[in-house]
Amino acid sequence: GYLNNLTINGQIAQAHNGSTIVLEHRYYGQSNPFPDLKDASMKYNTVQQAIDDLEYFANNVVLPQPDGDSVKPGQAPWILIGGSYSGALTSWTMVK
Repeated sequence: GYLNNLTINGQIAQAHNGSTIVLEHRYYGQSNPFPDLKDASMKYNTVQQAIDDLEYFANNVVLPQPDGDSVKPGQAPWILIGGSYSGALTSWTMVK
């Protein structure tokens, strides 16, 4: 439901001939890098690690679209948006 033009993100992307990418934080949903949520496993669940993950993704992703190799940061504009935690993460990422 997040990747269509019925959402505000999809409408913005469509209006600017862009794409929408939804990233999942490494400790939420299906992307937990550890089999448990014990203290030792949670040591990388930091704001800085989340920022580093976003930066790594942006600089290394190859998008499966015809122009996927020409839309990296510095080649095409990227807009990082979110609400609640992801909105705060957006602000913290932009400060870095």
